[in-house]
Amino acid sequence: MFGTISKTYIAEKMGVDPANIVSVSIMPCVAKKYECDVDAVNDSGFKDVDIVINTRELDTMITADGIKTAELPEEDFDEFFGEGTGAGVIFGATGGVMEAALRSAYFLITGENPPADAFENVRGMDGWKEATFTINGIKLSIAITNGLGNARKLLEAIKAGEVKYDFVEIMACPGGCAGGGGQPIHEGCEMAETRGLDLYAIDRADEMRFSHENPSVAMSYEEYFEKPLSEKAHHLLHTDVSKWTL
Repeated sequence: MFGTISKTYIAEKMGVDPANIVSVSIMPCVAKKYECDVDAVNDSGFKDVDIVINTRELDTMITADGIKTAELPEEDFDEFFGEGTGAGVIFGATGGVMEAALRSAYFLITGENPPADAFENVRGMDGWKEATFTINGIKLSIAITNGLGNARKLLEAIKAGEVKYDFVEIMACPGGCAGGGGQPIHEGCEMAETRGLDLYAIDRADEMRFSHENPSVAMSYEEYFEKPLSEKAHHLLHTDVSKWTL
């Protein structure tokens, strides 16, 4: 999404030729290396994401260059799209996408924010989690899986009619992106849960904990996409995996 925004809205707003923009994604996910080369995701008229490196590769580069990160002075991100929310941070943990979406769904339904931790029972390392919430009289049944083995079990249960949900979150890696295949490896030690707890700690300390409060995201809809699920937003921000050549 940010790749296509960088080659369209951001390029237009900054008066930069998108052909001169190189979009680099740093990810815990090795699958992104493949995905950036899928033609079906390149809707900006250019290659949306030019380069993908994973976090383990970045760690190796930093180490190889002898950079002592603890000694580097703190510095702000660029002002434009430099702000994030706690809801964005927890995307890296299993259940985090679901929780962030529920926070904003509550706002869109009721017009007010819920307590930021109202949906915290979607958290945890269980392979298949279920929960039910009622928002303004609307009952929502949700499920969350992490790890492809658990995803298969859930999908087979849905196909068999054994379970039914309004919203499902699936993350391929155990623990979510925090346990991604491109993360730094510690021999004999699984770090996904520890990293996930760190993400929730960052979320709790963040002044903005709701996705819909991100000023850059709000501005992008006001100035460019018009509204969520608009034709332009659908074209640039969504993809149909069934049309990918795998």
